[in-house]
Amino acid sequence: MRFFAAQLEEDRQQMEAWNADKSAELFGIRNWGSGYFDINSSGNVVVRPEKNGLEIDLANLVARIVERGIEAPILIRFDGILRSRVRTLKAAFDEAIDELGYSNNYFPAYPIKVNQQSHVVDSIISAGREVSLSLEVGSKPELLAVLALQNIPNGLILCNGYKDREYIELALMAQKLGRRPMIIIERLAELELVLETANDMNEQFEIGFRMKPVGRGAGKWESSSGDTAKFGLSTPEIIEAVNILRRCEKLDSVKLLHFHIGSQITAIGAIKRALKEACRVFTELRGMCPALEFFDVGGGLAVDYDGSRTSFESSANYSLGEYARDVVYAIQQACEEAEVPAPCIISESGRALVAHHSVLVTQIIDTATKPTPTIALDSPPSDHETLAELYEMFEELSVKNCHETLNDVLILREELVSRFTQGDINLEERAYADRAYWQILAKISGLAKELSYVPEDLRQLDAQFCDTYYANFSVFQSLPDSWAVGQLFPVMPISKHKSKPTRRAVLADISCDSDGKVDRFVDQRSVKHYLQVHELDGSEPYYMGIFLVGAYQETLGDLHNLFGDTNAVHIEVREDGSISFDRVVRGDTVRDVLKYVEFNAKELEERLRLSLEQALEEEKLTFEDSARLQRAYRAALDTYTYLKV
Repeated sequence: MRFFAAQLEEDRQQMEAWNADKSAELFGIRNWGSGYFDINSSGNVVVRPEKNGLEIDLANLVARIVERGIEAPILIRFDGILRSRVRTLKAAFDEAIDELGYSNNYFPAYPIKVNQQSHVVDSIISAGREVSLSLEVGSKPELLAVLALQNIPNGLILCNGYKDREYIELALMAQKLGRRPMIIIERLAELELVLETANDMNEQFEIGFRMKPVGRGAGKWESSSGDTAKFGLSTPEIIEAVNILRRCEKLDSVKLLHFHIGSQITAIGAIKRALKEACRVFTELRGMCPALEFFDVGGGLAVDYDGSRTSFESSANYSLGEYARDVVYAIQQACEEAEVPAPCIISESGRALVAHHSVLVTQIIDTATKPTPTIALDSPPSDHETLAELYEMFEELSVKNCHETLNDVLILREELVSRFTQGDINLEERAYADRAYWQILAKISGLAKELSYVPEDLRQLDAQFCDTYYANFSVFQSLPDSWAVGQLFPVMPISKHKSKPTRRAVLADISCDSDGKVDRFVDQRSVKHYLQVHELDGSEPYYMGIFLVGAYQETLGDLHNLFGDTNAVHIEVREDGSISFDRVVRGDTVRDVLKYVEFNAKELEERLRLSLEQALEEEKLTFEDSARLQRAYRAALDTYTYLKV
């Protein structure tokens, strides 16, 4: 049992030496946090919304929010981070432009599909006013929203997506409001519709072409680009579009060239290759369309979710500064070689603008723990030979025979299940056998760490000894990309970081679906299948933070089990360091989510009343029971869809 004694001593020493810096290293917060997140000397996660020294203790903030009657799960939005991201993106391009002597300008664009929540869009517009932010829309509803909101001087409305006549009419009429809509032609048929509609309305128009580059992106969304991409004009279609406009004497209407090679592009090489092709198209097109003035390099600027700075699907092997320099350099070089004026550069870096600003905080409400290696195993409850064999296996386990014993116990487990179904062992004996099986595996897992070479099947044992920490939220509502496409998000406790987290766990949500869990976590070297967490002692709430969730998650969230939108709070930090609760957006009630799926709450109440009347007639319940149930039903309709803790 030398291993167990040595392990206990090692754990004791590590616990004594543990501090916030070690927690920061363990969870990688100073890598993926990008300067916005860290751990303070009290062991709590802090947020620095504008990287200016002012910081918020996240654990204390959550306590203050809960005191106001705003229950977890809570989505906390830091508007200061939005402002910082807009300024940082603009500054990166401005620095590249100055460094390279580029002769035009850069303006960011925000595609509102990335996060369409009205309060987020308002904050982005406010932050973007000083940098002439443009807004990109991809549907008629998005266009209607932006028409009323976009009032930034020199800001464009980039009109993408499928378009009908009404869409185009609305875009053209926006000019009368002083807006500058840019209708992006993504299918050749749209050009004829724009020409026809503009002629009928007697309106001038500005258009852009979205080209379809052959070059593909890199990462999870690579397949959305290339020849089979859903949107974009091929080179023959671009030439045909130019010829149509030439015949109509409307070549001056072409103001922009746009391309897009996918979201979350993890490798800078893919961006460089696509830029070369697109720049060549731009310079050729500029010779045909003399009013061409904008080059929209699309989205794809990646967020380093795991902090590894690699081409892994949840990371990026380049910095924002590298991205900006490569874009500016490629366009400058192409235009100089072709002797055409340098265009104004636009990028639609929505994910990079909004991912960092939202943190989802959920409370751990329960745990299911797995056994840890122990020195002793209880004697069997009977003298059944198979139980005796298990007991003997445990007692004789050593470093030398642990691999052999693993193979033996796996076979014996199957035999035990078979004997139980045949009635050869009873339920009490089966329960002992299951406990012994897991204790043997736990002991093997511990002993295997002393081997000079650990075989693969022994290495995989660790994953079987993760606890399950149950969190009061829905993966399907708040982290749909985690469930649907395996997107990694940084996850960590928001407090207790002066103590070493000694348990390994996966997170399970409160939905009834087995997929409602998070079991892949960021790591510097690989993906971890467990999260290191603290043992719950019940003395105070234990909150988990899920970070960088500001892009796509809210809009993509669904109503699995009818869990609705979470409570959301917008936080500002004043100059004196005090906190302002700028907006509180209450999450969905049960009544709200029922309405989303076409249930009328009043009709449900009436149908319940009729059932109660029938039960009263049949004397199945009392009048007091009936009244109590109706009151509880009505009250529950207007409560938060998540659990009260």
